Amino acid sequence: MIRTITHNAKNVLFAAIFALSCSFLSAQERTCGMDAYMQQQMTDPEFVREYEANQLKFREELEKVLQRGATSNRRNPVVIPVAVHFPTGNEANRACLEALAQNQVDILNKDYTATNTDISLWNAASVFYPGVNLGSINYYFCLATINHPTNTDTDLVEGGPAVTIGWPFGGAGGSNTDSRWSGYMNFVIRNISDLGFSPLGGSIAAGQAVTMDNNAFGSGAGCAGFAPGAPYNLGRTVTHELGHFYNLNHTFGNTNGCGADDDGLADTPQVAAPTFGCPSNGSVNGCVSGQKALTMNYMDYTNDACMYMFTAGQAAVMDAYLNVLQAQFKPNVTECTFGPNFTMVASNSPQTACPSAGSVTYNFTFTSQEGFNENTVFSAMGQPAAASVTFNPTSRSTTGPFTMTVSNLGSAPISDYTITVTGTSTSITNTQNVVLNLRNTPCTSNGNMSFNTSTTGVTFNTINNLNSGKSAGGYGNFTGQVTTVNRNSTYALSVRVNTDGNYPTQTKVWIDWNQNCSFGDSGEEYILGNAANVTNGLTSASPYSITVPVGATLGNTVMRVATKYVNTDDPGLPMACLTGYDGETEDYTLNVDVQLGVDEFGLDNFSIYPNPNKGQFNISLNSGSNDNVKVTVYDMRGRKVYENAFENSSNFNQVVKMNNVQSGMYLVKVSDGQKQATKKIIVE
Repeated sequence: MIRTITHNAKNVLFAAIFALSCSFLSAQERTCGMDAYMQQQMTDPEFVREYEANQLKFREELEKVLQRGATSNRRNPVVIPVAVHFPTGNEANRACLEALAQNQVDILNKDYTATNTDISLWNAASVFYPGVNLGSINYYFCLATINHPTNTDTDLVEGGPAVTIGWPFGGAGGSNTDSRWSGYMNFVIRNISDLGFSPLGGSIAAGQAVTMDNNAFGSGAGCAGFAPGAPYNLGRTVTHELGHFYNLNHTFGNTNGCGADDDGLADTPQVAAPTFGCPSNGSVNGCVSGQKALTMNYMDYTNDACMYMFTAGQAAVMDAYLNVLQAQFKPNVTECTFGPNFTMVASNSPQTACPSAGSVTYNFTFTSQEGFNENTVFSAMGQPAAASVTFNPTSRSTTGPFTMTVSNLGSAPISDYTITVTGTSTSITNTQNVVLNLRNTPCTSNGNMSFNTSTTGVTFNTINNLNSGKSAGGYGNFTGQVTTVNRNSTYALSVRVNTDGNYPTQTKVWIDWNQNCSFGDSGEEYILGNAANVTNGLTSASPYSITVPVGATLGNTVMRVATKYVNTDDPGLPMACLTGYDGETEDYTLNVDVQLGVDEFGLDNFSIYPNPNKGQFNISLNSGSNDNVKVTVYDMRGRKVYENAFENSSNFNQVVKMNNVQSGMYLVKVSDGQKQATKKIIVE
């Protein structure tokens, strides 16, 4: 069958790509010589001895880091003295080469502390990587300027940067280790066959170096003989190779396919092969169904412009290895110092939520540096206009955690918000941005356009979307088609599909009854059955009877329909948040209303005014009962927000005051013991 051949051909293609080694990729693809370099070095007994000793210390340190539950909790940044070596450089170009070295150091400082400007791209990408958080490390790279080693480049001067030019690092024949530069983070820039290489877990004490090609160091125009070349001209190849030095492996492992060989980190999805070029978010599948390759990670092979982040797990590895290296760095060779200061780092940004969730909480770590002890008060700007922000505690003067809770999201517009958190002390003001993505659909889902597999018709109550065909991009946004359904009432759902020939499909439906932007809750999934060899045929379980839960949240919610091709070469069943599959996803809107049988006119002359109101309103009615009149108010999620009983009279008129309720729609239920009625009100 054509479809089966196509799927198998795709798998063969992926395997063929991965089979290419680092050394034999085309000039347009990233190369890395770390694996080959390590194979060579592991034949050196002295290298192996120190390597194994450092790895033993690393494992002990990593266990401590993981037990603490956070990385980079040092009071001050660790200053790393840097030396850069251009063995084939021309001394006449010193000013340019020193500037290029500083340029690369600046890039490293931003990349390793997650302060690079393109880190904001993670806001849109993060939806494809649930549970993956950004990682940042408390390093500060600083070009050494004082107490330079003797017997090296005679052009080095005290107060000038440790940049050697035309001097043979590693001896006359050149190598990647030089004991005269023991204690420094060394970078050697020369013409090599790969873009760069580094030991996996390097030694500062031995004077080992990260070695870079002369066209893959720094950014900008470069210097004569050392010009960064696109698409590896933003300094990220150095970020990648330095990650190896600090014990990070590639995210894709070293063997073909989806074996057990990967980087060993839970928050970097396992992938079968490196990724090249500049793929779109979530476009490359991981080895585990539903997972996506973390293509923007510094330890993959994408272009410099498309890699911009480490994960929290990778940060833990580097933090632990830095603990091993810290004592090896040479003291008193830099002039980089830090006065009293503080930092604020959020561990769980960005966050995605539905307005109906009501609130979200961000977790921060406040870190005091260089003896800072001033009381620092927290504030925020940029939250949704109707929302409120609270901090706990409201201020800190010493290292410790604090939280920021953004509440009253019920009426907040659907949008992406960048919230700026400010810490203000007597002498210092610092800020930290967090991102809140408000959504009215739980997650992204779409099929591909390779085949015509699709949903062709959905009928549910007053929704009657027939002969819809396959929507562009494999996703049909029909949320403008709204039907009102009542709690505890039953409705028939029918779905028609196109199987694109004699191929089997399965269809599932999800309804977010509790409006928490998740389709994973019990009672929200419905299996509409299978179909085959139809162009507009009903699924096997159509019509399907769906009863609206009694506790369903009132108001608009999402109904998602997904039809997917399923067979031996693509056995995965439809999932609510699957992308790029052979099929189509469609979304509709259900407006959940109160249970039928509530008599809106059971009480004589029953009225509520004014409506809309500010949370205070009058209830009037005529009652023939001697019982008290009970007034209960519910929000649209079914939560009781007010209840009181009032003395009855034949012409009942009572003022109800609801204090401190947020704007929105509410249900007011009134009962006199014999009759009851429910009306909607709007609080402005």
